[in-house]
Amino acid sequence: MASSALAEISRMDRTRDSEPLLRRVDHGPPPQFVPLRMNETLSMEPCVPPPGEVFVSRFRSQWQRISAHDAATWLTLDETRRAALLPSPALRYRYISSRAVLRLAMARLLGCKPDAVDLRDDAKGRLLAQAAGRNEVLCADIGYAGVWIMLGISATHVGLGTSLPSFGSNPDDSLSNTASALPFGKQRARDNSLLSAAGYRAAIDNPGSADEIPALEPWYVFDLPMPGQLCASICSSAPLNTIHAFGWSKRNENGR
Repeated sequence: MASSALAEISRMDRTRDSEPLLRRVDHGPPPQFVPLRMNETLSMEPCVPPPGEVFVSRFRSQWQRISAHDAATWLTLDETRRAALLPSPALRYRYISSRAVLRLAMARLLGCKPDAVDLRDDAKGRLLAQAAGRNEVLCADIGYAGVWIMLGISATHVGLGTSLPSFGSNPDDSLSNTASALPFGKQRARDNSLLSAAGYRAAIDNPGSADEIPALEPWYVFDLPMPGQLCASICSSAPLNTIHAFGWSKRNENGR
């Protein structure tokens, strides 16, 4: 049975669905980007991210800080069944790794053990996390970019969007049939982050669908530094002032 806090969030989402308004996307001043080593995830102190702060992680599915035994133990029966239905061992391993590391990060923030983190979907399929016996609810999202798994955690709705270079495409080409002057990959990543944050993940494969999203408030979208032609963006329902980026290099000024 869903907790009262999660049930209230789902009720509010259904109410918002009945009040379509025009979508607004703000970029505003860029938030402070704080690159951190992925292993620093293990030393995070318990805290609920205040409005304006978001935790982002980037790692490969082979990250060795979680054993296969721990990952299997932390997953629920339903998650284990979902993993078994995926069509390849690589996709199953990626799914298991993403859920296990998300539970570990949530456990650090909520001050509990990973197997005590309750991961649920809200009415729009967005991830919510809560620790047993606590009222705080955190929002999360999972994204994939090539070999990378990406996680986003915030106190407000958050979405991760990625875009991979397509064979034969020019990374400098702007999106056709739109007023955007951004390169295709960057605009696609921004749109995907918005779709995910707003609970429209099923529309991610439909270019231009982000323009049709109803919302009660503006969304705030920012690009994340990525290597090569990979593009990634994060979208938040609240203005962002700090991005704690685990898995980004401290050696390079741009954090790639």
